[in-house]
Amino acid sequence: MHIVAEIKAGNKFVFTEVYYKYHERFYFFVLKQTASTDIAEEVVQQAFIKLWESREKLSEVFTIDVQLARITRSILIDTLRKKAIERKVINQVVAQAPTIFSSDPSLEKELKNKIYSAIEGLPPICKKIFKLSREENLSYNEIAEQLSISPKTVENQISKALKVIRQVAALSIILSAINK
Repeated sequence: MHIVAEIKAGNKFVFTEVYYKYHERFYFFVLKQTASTDIAEEVVQQAFIKLWESREKLSEVFTIDVQLARITRSILIDTLRKKAIERKVINQVVAQAPTIFSSDPSLEKELKNKIYSAIEGLPPICKKIFKLSREENLSYNEIAEQLSISPKTVENQISKALKVIRQVAALSIILSAINK
């Protein structure tokens, strides 16, 4: 029987085979487009979830890889749009931060405390890498060598830490602006 028909019929074994056959291909496609392992993993996982949840709507005219490519591309575009909007809002809020904090120094201290708490709340390895980078001013290569990990892992962990810190900072600034 045809792969699409099997998936439409709810055959989990065939779906699993499709997952293992195409996951890596679509992961590297998204990774190439975004240069983000997090986004690549998120988009591909969402694509397979959508493929399974919408299996009854699959067309038997097109092969499974073509349909999966369409789903992946659609989710990638949606994800990139959301990320662009998030960045725009965060940049606008951060741009307004000096005027918010100049009128009340206690707000600046509160923001620093929240950022410190966010750093302390990071997963242990992420926190260690971030502190080695920011407090000890070690390069990614030096951190990688010290911890016996790859420089790319260091880069990914720093990226994750900065993302969390930016979100905490932006939220604090927004709340400060609202309460002003």
